[in-house]
Amino acid sequence: MHNVVLLAELWEENQEYLKQYLGESDSRAFGARWVYMPTVPFPRFCHVSRIRLPGDQVDDLIASARAFFGERGLSSYALMTTPATRPADLGMRLYRQGFLTETNPVMVWNGTPLPLHDRPDLRVVQAEPRQIQVVWEMIRQVFFAGASAEVLADGREGVERSDEIGAINFIAYLGTTPVGACTLFPHGGMGGIYNMCTLPRYQRQGVATALLRAAVEEADRQGCIHVGLTPTPAGRPLYERLGFEEIYQEIYFAKRIE
Repeated sequence: MHNVVLLAELWEENQEYLKQYLGESDSRAFGARWVYMPTVPFPRFCHVSRIRLPGDQVDDLIASARAFFGERGLSSYALMTTPATRPADLGMRLYRQGFLTETNPVMVWNGTPLPLHDRPDLRVVQAEPRQIQVVWEMIRQVFFAGASAEVLADGREGVERSDEIGAINFIAYLGTTPVGACTLFPHGGMGGIYNMCTLPRYQRQGVATALLRAAVEEADRQGCIHVGLTPTPAGRPLYERLGFEEIYQEIYFAKRIE
């Protein structure tokens, strides 16, 4: 049986450390992580996370979150809860105060052996620093269609900066053509997989499976205890087939700043 609280602790640290590093806040007020990524001001990118508080400090945290994000020009503020959040009833408290929710599933690999591909023309390599533009081009085409110039610039910078703190990028090639990419961030005992993408015309050809296998194998070499990710709706069926199980849901509680 999964230790859900432990997995939530590991995944939350991995993801929120990365978000905060790539954002514009290093605040640890109340011992939490204050994530501020202003070019994408939605609950999943501008919120307070890793909340481990005595119950009598909740009102102070809420007031501080409202002030913190309001001072930065956002129209709403958010707090994120997981099974590791304390107090455990924080979500219910926020719900009763009129906060709206957005959920995001977290999946963890259960150790099922990942299949080998049988295509001699398909290979996955770890990207070198000079290949960051190739990685970004894959991510841009899949995840950033129609994005503003500001968002594109921040996305490109994020790929570069994540490399500075130990993220490992992978590129999938069919022959000599780059067709997909993903990022592994080994931190805090968790191998976090991010930016898993295959160019549309090359989907259903084993590219994502090959990328995932390379990332999981590297996570093991890096000494990670678990491997986790947050799936897109399109990618979830693949992850389920390959042994990833939903362990819990992150819940973002957001409220307009009045």
